[in-house]
Amino acid sequence: MKEQRLIIEMAQGVDLHGRDDTKAARRAVEQALQGASLPIFGTLGLERDVMRVVVHIGVPRPEAGDVDVIAALVPYGSVDVVCESGGLDVPVAGDVAVMAVAALEVFLPVR
Repeated sequence: MKEQRLIIEMAQGVDLHGRDDTKAARRAVEQALQGASLPIFGTLGLERDVMRVVVHIGVPRPEAGDVDVIAALVPYGSVDVVCESGGLDVPVAGDVAVMAVAALEVFLPVR
């Protein structure tokens, strides 16, 4: 099925004290979701479940990112999560804050 990307939403999230890549990624995705509004479904007469969402996560330790936890944050459609090397470990007063970045791509079928 042919599809077209209609939106890209980006954000960042931080875990200040836990050194938890998944927590930072979760916060980045939640922030991106708060900035995304898709009123196009009513206009096109489509159900939200037809969308495909690809979530790209950049964290310092991609293997530590729990893709199931991240995918569960997206309320509609089929979701693919890709954890990639990125983000930052930021030294903060004897601790490390983990910064994650997220990019959400939303694809809809082309009729």
